[in-house]
Amino acid sequence: MAAPECSSVEVLTTNLNSLRTLRSSVTLFFKIIAEGPKEENSNDGEHSFPEMAAKCLADVKNNLRDLETHVAGLTPSTVPVSLGNTGLLSLDPSPDKLPLYHQLLDCYTYVEKIHCYSTLMHSLLSGNNLKRSSVSLPLSTKRRRPAQLNHSVPQQQVDMLIQGINQMFQDMNLNISRPFGNNAVVQVTLGQVLRAVVTFRGILIEWVVVRAYNEPLVDEDGKVDLYTPSQYKVFQKVTDNANAAMLNFCSPGFSDLSVRSFFTWLHSFVSLFTDVCKKCNYHLHNHMPPTWREFRTLDPFHEECKP
Repeated sequence: MAAPECSSVEVLTTNLNSLRTLRSSVTLFFKIIAEGPKEENSNDGEHSFPEMAAKCLADVKNNLRDLETHVAGLTPSTVPVSLGNTGLLSLDPSPDKLPLYHQLLDCYTYVEKIHCYSTLMHSLLSGNNLKRSSVSLPLSTKRRRPAQLNHSVPQQQVDMLIQGINQMFQDMNLNISRPFGNNAVVQVTLGQVLRAVVTFRGILIEWVVVRAYNEPLVDEDGKVDLYTPSQYKVFQKVTDNANAAMLNFCSPGFSDLSVRSFFTWLHSFVSLFTDVCKKCNYHLHNHMPPTWREFRTLDPFHEECKP
């Protein structure tokens, strides 16, 4: 009656033990050969050098035969790993290229696991046919009206918004014009402190230029000057902060609120040359007034003092 077969782990362990024994016997054989015959044992027939070498060589042959027998009992892999010509990398004697083959094997194994897991996940998700609603709606109900874009709103909506902001502040005058088509350009006069040009694209603010009260808003041809900066460093800095505020308040979902918030922030500069910094309590710092206004509280700060 045949003996029961060993498990794959036990067979592999037996092969490793046989290989370890073979390596030990080979090491002992080469050690004896390297040491050579000894003088004190040269006349001793029992321990002579040829007999010791022959005995070690016979042990090597026996261990090699046992290893071959055990290896024959291993079950070969049913799915061999084939990397094509990259398998030749394992034969490259260069030490810096030899690890590439083992890295490719690890990568191949990792990809195979991903493929297996993705196939299993696909089978699980394909069986789940749940939808948002089991009620079949008519085609007219499913179709939704496209949302209105903020850069293509009617002119009347922008005009009403600007007029409402103009009524909010008595010392700030807003004059709207359309020199380049449907998009509005608002000329702002804030008391006797500054003037500004606010360019709209639909109902969104696109660009802001702030100049001094004594600087014109139109060029030599009588057209609104949209890009020429102020000749004063104070208002150049206010222009930079105004564009930063424009981006901060921009909210496509609440475009009306964002425009009102920006003009409220711009109105806080009516006291540009009289406010003191909330941090240092000085009017001037580096010969500059507080040109920054905090977005929420509208508190004035110098550029070096702002939070």
